[in-house]
Amino acid sequence: MDGRRLIEALLGVYVATLVLPAFAVFGWVAVASASLGSILAAGLAIAAATAMAATTIADLPDRVTSPSVVVATILPPLLFLPYMILARPESTPDVFPVVGLLAVLPGIGVLLAAAEIRNRRLRAQASEYAVVTTGDDANESSLGRSIRVAAAGGVGLIVVGVAVSILAFDGFDGNSTLFTSLTGLSSLFFLFDNDSQELAVTDKGLRVNRSMTPWADFDSFRVTDEKIKLKRARWWLPTRDFDREEIDDDAAFIEAMGEFLARTDTETERATATPER
Repeated sequence: MDGRRLIEALLGVYVATLVLPAFAVFGWVAVASASLGSILAAGLAIAAATAMAATTIADLPDRVTSPSVVVATILPPLLFLPYMILARPESTPDVFPVVGLLAVLPGIGVLLAAAEIRNRRLRAQASEYAVVTTGDDANESSLGRSIRVAAAGGVGLIVVGVAVSILAFDGFDGNSTLFTSLTGLSSLFFLFDNDSQELAVTDKGLRVNRSMTPWADFDSFRVTDEKIKLKRARWWLPTRDFDREEIDDDAAFIEAMGEFLARTDTETERATATPER
């Protein structure tokens, strides 16, 4: 399955997972009283129809990553959360708002798949001017990296197992327990995070590992004795900075950056003692 087909499939799952619980919650269609087989059949029909409709959209990866579509995708499932806390009538089974809230997962999957397609396109078109590594783990062995990945995968299985267990044995009555458990366990992923990064200055943008940021998203950069700071073009995006001491060849990186971004500082080298004459 290529990237676009994955986006179309995830869009179908997203819409089905969102629409059916909404029908049940608001009573527009008698979903709550329907059999499980009927609900699954309706969900598959909605998902298939949505995926087919998505095939007609040109530049689908670019469309779904626009700010307005991102908000329209992520916000609706989150509205089930205050509903579950404040307004859920006793006549509506707990499973429907929980499923509606979980629609945020395929929604996020759509955005991630589209972002990966855009990154892949930019990487394929880009010519690299300078490639450096940064981080304390730049010299990590392949064995150490494999152990880290395996450990992270084990934590992922634990998270999924706990979620399934809570849903199975709590009967969807322990929603707060579910979210508390998932939040706590998900923090374990940071134990296996690798601080090492590969930075590449290309003619299409800045590549950090596999992620590409086009130059249009940056405004300028500034160099201090300790850091290289990249200012974003949009005020709400945070400044990106890198420690110069952790970059294996900061001079080459700075020189290449100057080919594509305006440098706003007074050029200075690292602070060094100058012998008196």
